Amino acid sequence: MRWPLRGLVLAAILLVTITLFSLPQWRQPLAHTGVQKYFTWDNPDFAYFNNQFILHLASAVNNPLPTRRLLSPGITCPAVRGVATSQLIPVTDVFDAVGLEQLGYDTRPQLATSLQNASTLVVDFTSEITEAPEQVVRITAPSESYWQRSAFSFVRDSFILPLRAGPWRKAARFFSLSEPLDACVKDMLPDILPQAVALHIRTWPSDLSFGQRDPCHQNEIPVLRNVFGKCDWTGSYLYDNVKRTQLNPDQPVVIATDDREGEVIRDLVKLLDGRAHFMEMTHKCKEAIRAAHPEEEHEWRLATYWPIIEATALTRAESFVGSFWSTLSQLVAVRRSTKRTFFFQTRLQALIWDSRVALGILVIVGITYVGYTYSRRVLANRRSRLAATRKSEFAASP
Repeated sequence: MRWPLRGLVLAAILLVTITLFSLPQWRQPLAHTGVQKYFTWDNPDFAYFNNQFILHLASAVNNPLPTRRLLSPGITCPAVRGVATSQLIPVTDVFDAVGLEQLGYDTRPQLATSLQNASTLVVDFTSEITEAPEQVVRITAPSESYWQRSAFSFVRDSFILPLRAGPWRKAARFFSLSEPLDACVKDMLPDILPQAVALHIRTWPSDLSFGQRDPCHQNEIPVLRNVFGKCDWTGSYLYDNVKRTQLNPDQPVVIATDDREGEVIRDLVKLLDGRAHFMEMTHKCKEAIRAAHPEEEHEWRLATYWPIIEATALTRAESFVGSFWSTLSQLVAVRRSTKRTFFFQTRLQALIWDSRVALGILVIVGITYVGYTYSRRVLANRRSRLAATRKSEFAASP
C-alpha cells in the first residue's frame, strides 16, 4: 500500500473514532443492571441561588462519579428579602425536570425520601470522592471543598481559558426555568428587553474571589485584577461601557442592580437621558406563581424567585454587560451568545483581554525565538573558541 493511500486510511480511521466518541450515546454513563446509585452534595450555608446554580451546573458538566446519576440536594431559599426563615424546595420548583433529566439528574418527586435510609458514603473533601458499594455518595459542605472546585472550574473554563467553554454553555441551556417562572421571564419588558443593552451592576463587594478575602478596593488575583472592573464604579465609567457596547445612541438600557437609589446608579440614569429602564415583577407574574403554590408559601416564594427571574430575563437582552466578579453576571453570560456579552472594562482592558490568545501565542513565539537565537549564539561562540584553540595548537606544533 502506497504511503498517500495509507495516510488516507489512517485519517479515515481517526475521523471515525473521533466521531463515535463525540456522539452522546458513547459518552453516557454505563447502564446499571442492578440498584441505581447516586451522587449528591450539601449546599453551603452561605450559598444563595447563584452559588447553588453553579454547583448544579458543575456537577452536570463534571460528574465526579460518571456511572452514578445526580441527586439534587434541592434549592435552599435563604432568609433574605423579607423572608423570615430559610426554606428548602425541590430543584424542579425552579428548573424544568426535562432538561435536568437530560443532564443526568434523577428528578422523581419521592426519590429523596425513599433514599433516606439507603446506604450512604459521606465524605468531606473532593479528593475523598470515590466509587463505593454504598448506594449514595454525599459530600458535605463545611470544608467548601466541592464548592471551590466547582466555582473555580466554572470560571476557568467558561471565561478564561480558550476552547473550554463549550460543555458549560451547552449544559447551561438545559437549565430552563419551570413553567411559572418562565411565564414571568416572558412578561419582563417584552417590547423593550430584546432590543436593549442590559446591565447588571453590583454595587457592593463581589462574591467571587476564589476563596480569598477580597474587598472591593483590593483585588489579589494576578492578571485578572488588571483587566476587569470590580466595584466602586462611577456613573461615567458605567456609561462608557454602555457606549462601548451599544449598537446606536438611542438603544434602550435595562438596569438590574442591588441599589437603585445609589449615587452611581442615579448618575448613570442622568447620563442615559431617558433611556434607562428597570424591571419589576408584574401582576401576571405574581398570579402565575401564586397559582402554582399554596397560599401560605406565596410571600416567601415571590421574594425568593425575583432574583432568579431577573437574571434569566437578562439573557434575552440584545446585549449584556455585567461584572466579571459576580456569580449572577457569570450565570447570565454563560447562557448567552458570546458575541454580544461583555464585562465592565475600559476599552484598553477589553482590547487586551479579547486579544489574549493572540498575545499568548506571540509571547510563546517570542520566547521560543529568543531561546533559539541565544542557543545559536552560544553554539557559534563555542565553535569559534574551539576553532581558535585548534589553530593555536596547530601553530605551536613543530
